[in-house]
Amino acid sequence: MVKVLDHRVRVAALRREEMRLHLLFSGLMLASTHSIHELEVEDVIRHAEVSRGSFYNYFPSLTDLYDGLARRLMQEFSDMMGVLETQSLDAVTRLALNVRILMRLAVDFPALGNFLVQVKWPSRSPDFDVFENIISDINLGIDAGQLKNISSSIGSSIVIGSLIGGIHSMLREPPSTGYEDKVMNQALLGLGMDSGSASGISKARLPPRPPFPETGLLGKLANL
Repeated sequence: MVKVLDHRVRVAALRREEMRLHLLFSGLMLASTHSIHELEVEDVIRHAEVSRGSFYNYFPSLTDLYDGLARRLMQEFSDMMGVLETQSLDAVTRLALNVRILMRLAVDFPALGNFLVQVKWPSRSPDFDVFENIISDINLGIDAGQLKNISSSIGSSIVIGSLIGGIHSMLREPPSTGYEDKVMNQALLGLGMDSGSASGISKARLPPRPPFPETGLLGKLANL
């Protein structure tokens, strides 16, 4: 009897996760063609083909859905790029690789890019920081003396502002070859890195992109 109950609990949890993912993905698809500030809950439930009650079982509001979407996407990206952690890279090199790859992904998958440029940053909520890994590497680079000793908030604004602005520009018109490298180079210069080191790090050969997970939002994007 205990095994039967355990099985039912697992199945229920799986179904709940599938529904949450379904709602998040619907929100992502809508954000690819609409402003998330103009959408309403009704738009999401119509796209997802679920009831209003089903939506509110998972998200108290549309803002919560999009906050959850941003967190989920960046967590999946971080998990996917975890392979970099095994390569003994310094923080600034890892930072540059992550930003460049994320910029390229946002152009290869416009639905991702069109949402990321709408993410409100910085957020008023101390619990909402989808770019925490980027901020962590900036701080590590400052501590290691690779970057100018500037405040974390200024450094974060330089890099994340460059990331979002770069994605916006790349989506608006076909980017030139290596555009993301040029954006990262300027960001590193803004962080106080000398021009030679900034150029070398921003042009370093990118590793092969890790495969998208079979499950999750990025997996769904890859299968479109």
